This record gives sequence, C-alpha cells and structure tokens, in this order.
Amino acid sequence: MVTIGLSIFFQAIMKWMFGVFAEPFPEIFTSKSISILGLNIQTVYIMSGLISIFIMISFAIFFKKSRLGLAMRATAFDQQAAQSLGVSVKEVFSAAWGISALVSAVAGVVFGIVNGVSSGISIIGIKVFPAVILGGLDSILGAVLGGMVIGILENLAQYFDVQYLKIGNLYNIAPFYALIIILMIKPYGFFGTKDIERV
Repeated sequence: MVTIGLSIFFQAIMKWMFGVFAEPFPEIFTSKSISILGLNIQTVYIMSGLISIFIMISFAIFFKKSRLGLAMRATAFDQQAAQSLGVSVKEVFSAAWGISALVSAVAGVVFGIVNGVSSGISIIGIKVFPAVILGGLDSILGAVLGGMVIGILENLAQYFDVQYLKIGNLYNIAPFYALIIILMIKPYGFFGTKDIERV
C-alpha cells in the first residue's frame, strides 16, 4: 500500500511538471515494417518482443544455474533453512531489489518506445498483479501466459464495452475482476506451487 501511495504521489508531481499528455520516447529502433505471414509488423514491436524473450530466458538460466539465483530461490522457499546453509539473506534481498529495479528500468524503456511516456502509465504496474497471480507467483512461464491472458481479456472487455455495454473504460477494471475470481478459485495460480505445511 505504501508503494501504491508513493506511486500516486509521484504521478501527481509528474502531471504538475510535465502535463498529462504522452510524450514521444527517443527513437532507438527504426520505424520500418516487416511482413511476417502476410502481416505488417513494425520493427519496434519485434525488437521489444525479442528483448522480452531474451530477458525471460536469461532469468530462467539465472535461477537454475547461477549460485545467486539458487540462493534467491532457496531464500524465497524458506529463509531460515537458507540461512542455516550459509546463505546471506540480507545480500539476497539487496540483489533481488537491485535486479528488480534494473528489469523495471528496461521494461519502462521498452514500454516508452512503443507507447510514449506520460504520467498515466503507472496503471501498468498495478495491472501486473492479476497477470502474475493468474500464472503463479513462483513460475516465470506462468507469468508470461498470465500476461497474455490478461491482455486478451482487456481487448475482449474493450470490444464488448464499445459494441454492447457502453460503460466506458471497462478494459481498465476487467483484470481486477479476473484477479478476484482467480483468488477465489485458485489462489496459487495455474502454475504456482501450493505450499504444504506440516505441524
């Protein structure tokens, strides 16, 4: 809640300083189009997708092969057990925050290249919750598939809203309705691991 509160605070400052309209991000990739299976796709979308795939594969290897990645998984599973095996929990937490900040920065750049930058893009960070919980908190593949499902759900909600319901901005709240349903039916997500505690 503190993070969301700070987000709203900084969003208000951004609106005051830069206005509410989206600003174009400096062009990093060329704006050409490539034909794939008869579909014209802009280079910026292809490069953004490749960057995302590269990051996901890198994390999958990092968590399975590297010493720090295994330490982070062990700490996430059981802090006391990891500490008893010589893992520095404080160092793992620091590394996790640093890595998350780096990935967030890269994601922000990729999003800015595609959609521009404005004070209203903070909603994207909140929409991550339904996607991650749908896939499972401890599954990279689940997070990817969850993001795809939420994206499709948003587009369907927008279509039905425009064509039939006429509510307005239904696509913005549709993921959170999905989040409530997911938590009621399968709180660990479709690919998440259910914790079993023995007393």
